[in-house]
Amino acid sequence: MSDSLVLTGVKDVRKHTGTEMLRRNPKGGGDTFHLKRWWVEGGISTVYVDATVFDVTTASGTVKLALATSMSTNVRIDHDGSFNFSFFGINEVSRAALFTETFEIIEHYVFPAISGGKVMTVIPAGAASRPSSAPAKTFTSVTLTGTASATDGDTESYTAAKAGTATDVAYVLTSSVANDVVSNLNVNFNTTGDRTLTLTGTSAEVGTSKTDTLVVTIS
Repeated sequence: MSDSLVLTGVKDVRKHTGTEMLRRNPKGGGDTFHLKRWWVEGGISTVYVDATVFDVTTASGTVKLALATSMSTNVRIDHDGSFNFSFFGINEVSRAALFTETFEIIEHYVFPAISGGKVMTVIPAGAASRPSSAPAKTFTSVTLTGTASATDGDTESYTAAKAGTATDVAYVLTSSVANDVVSNLNVNFNTTGDRTLTLTGTSAEVGTSKTDTLVVTIS
């Protein structure tokens, strides 16, 4: 996913194309947050700045994007869906920062009004990390269970199970005997003797297939 918007002044959001970025108001009221100047380390006294703050949320978690804004600010913000940002048409705003949900600094940005060129990204010593991506889905095996013997003409039901975290596994059951009729996980046996049932499970999100077999004797 990705998102884009234009911020005008300290609160007006326009041309918003997605849902990942959401402007927040402080709990105490008002349109801007009173944040410690993130670009100043140490010092005898603490100086604060008014900032427009967005919650930026993906499947990996939420971060806060803060911009030191004024009523004359105008800037387009693009988010790539992975907590990386691009800024365009930057006017009357010189700094921004990315924080965790609890306002721990991750990195901050110096805009051309100060940098004199491209947007500079600064990662302070001891900075926090972006929320990590969700663990990759896994799919390691399938298991076919059910009766291993039956009578010619019987219909038996079989059970499929999987190992792993994939949630989109689709199962196909086949028989090595052409006369058998297979419907989903039910088999109508139509010839005596042994046959091999093969269960194939496929996961598109993992991009793999797994199989298991069961030999069934029909008398």
